[in-house]
Amino acid sequence: MSYQSNHLPALQRARLARAGSTLVETLVALVISVVFLSSVYASNSRVWALVKSSLESNSGNRTVNGRAEQLRASTWDQVTNPTYLRDTVFAVAPDAGGDIAGLLETIDVIAYVPPTASTPPQPNPAVATASVTRSNATGTATIAAPGGAMTSETSVRVNLTATWTSTGRLRTRQVSMMFAPGGVSGRR
Repeated sequence: MSYQSNHLPALQRARLARAGSTLVETLVALVISVVFLSSVYASNSRVWALVKSSLESNSGNRTVNGRAEQLRASTWDQVTNPTYLRDTVFAVAPDAGGDIAGLLETIDVIAYVPPTASTPPQPNPAVATASVTRSNATGTATIAAPGGAMTSETSVRVNLTATWTSTGRLRTRQVSMMFAPGGVSGRR
């Protein structure tokens, strides 16, 4: 008995010292785990924001390219008619437009003066620009500017634009095409 009574306080002190260090080790491990999981969460949030932005950008490209294909299949009189653009081209929502909140599509038809040997084609200020917009939020298309008599022009430039706001920034995708009564040529 005397052996145990002599060493009992020392054993208790050792146990108490180990118990205190175990608590400190547990708290350090907990802090490390919280920091690690917080960084994983932050990086995961950033990756998802980039994925969303990439999907929206892809949808914007598909939207303007789909509208360009609709115009390529149209005749000269249809391309230069804002009512046709509003009632036919913008009558249906784009396939990819549902992926973008707040999508605004615009078709601008600008009359061009034919080129000469010394000057390239340039906008004709004598003829007003026709502009048609479609809001994805409301699903309605409106003629923003009726334009002039473009059917008598020799060429027009058509700008197809998709605009939306994502992560607080304005995003835009645009395709420009030159139309003439005999054909079309495109440029990005």
